[in-house]
Amino acid sequence: MIKVTAIETGKARMKTAQRTGREGRGGIGRKIDIFRDPNWVEPLPILCFLIEHPEGRFLVDTGDTWRNSVPGYLPGWNPFYKQVQIRVAPHEEVGGRLLAMGLDPAEDIDTVILTHFHHDHTGGLDHFPRSRIVGPRANYAISTGLRGMMTGCLPQRWPVWLRPELVEMDGPPVGPFAASHAITRDRRIPARADAGSCRRSCLGYRSRRGHDLFPGRGRHLFASQSAGGEDRRRHQ
Repeated sequence: MIKVTAIETGKARMKTAQRTGREGRGGIGRKIDIFRDPNWVEPLPILCFLIEHPEGRFLVDTGDTWRNSVPGYLPGWNPFYKQVQIRVAPHEEVGGRLLAMGLDPAEDIDTVILTHFHHDHTGGLDHFPRSRIVGPRANYAISTGLRGMMTGCLPQRWPVWLRPELVEMDGPPVGPFAASHAITRDRRIPARADAGSCRRSCLGYRSRRGHDLFPGRGRHLFASQSAGGEDRRRHQ
């Protein structure tokens, strides 16, 4: 049996123009729209997903960190961080959430799978010093250095021990996705290539009757075609 648990790690707010871009606007135009938009959406949960699989425990993304509230943690020269509001209490970090579920994040999570390397997906990496860390090679390449810091990544805040296992989308098509990469031997947790601008992956698991997909943004279930009786999902 595969069990999927959504774990909330704080709240995020964004401009309405970021959640829903205007039709026909390019990348630069959409960024301008975000800065000009005075309206904010309601606070949204920052989610990670724990997949309990016969081959081990897999965590999809690590959420954000309370350190966002510390002056200087976010680069002040990047105006984009003023267009997003992150609110995470210390006990809301993924490590505390897992401990409350009876799991030791330093020992009980076999693999952490990063859909991409934005700060609200890598903020909890410190809790997993002995886990296998997997992420998309194409996104990692644009997430380091100054380029990464300009596009929502904080490589200067990553743990010094981070050496992710970078994967290529070298497997067969899955549904509407042109390529995939099997994370597990039974291929029931495949990463799928997302053609989005940040070159991220889309993570999912294969149920007997269909597929449940997690999007690159990682905050909501993207689609649920079906879940057979062997599969269970819940929210923590």
